[in-house]
Amino acid sequence: MKRLVITAGMLLVTSLNSVKSDKIHETLRISLSAQSYDPRIFGTWEVTTVVVDSNCRYVSTGEESLSKLNFSLIDGKLTPTWFGHNWNLVDNRMFKLEEHDRLLWVRDNSLVKERKFWLAHSEDVFNIESPNYITAQSKIDQYLNGNYVGNYKTVSYLKKF
Repeated sequence: MKRLVITAGMLLVTSLNSVKSDKIHETLRISLSAQSYDPRIFGTWEVTTVVVDSNCRYVSTGEESLSKLNFSLIDGKLTPTWFGHNWNLVDNRMFKLEEHDRLLWVRDNSLVKERKFWLAHSEDVFNIESPNYITAQSKIDQYLNGNYVGNYKTVSYLKKF
């Protein structure tokens, strides 16, 4: 069981069980080299996301959504900005992977709707396929009012505007 705790403006996510890393995480290695990114990533992208697996009663396999994502440089760091259905970005870390043309984006998004507090912790792996096309695989842990309610996986297709 996982539990979300908010204290004095800090967000803490704790795990009450020992879960082994998903296979996708075993293959990732984060590069410690200088922050330099392929210029193809910059700009605004139209994102189509499909849920491919779900263990969360609030998210169904096969659900599809549209959103926008912008990658820009702010203070010399690659900064993604996601425009998606009133969710707010709470925490955001972007890593260049050792493998060429791959990025790991670890983020937390929140949503307050109908007096309910939702939090989604996402780990997204982006693969730059071409100058105008990126694919992404994501694993998301979902929380409702501080309680873990399940996880799901998505595949996203990004096309440059």
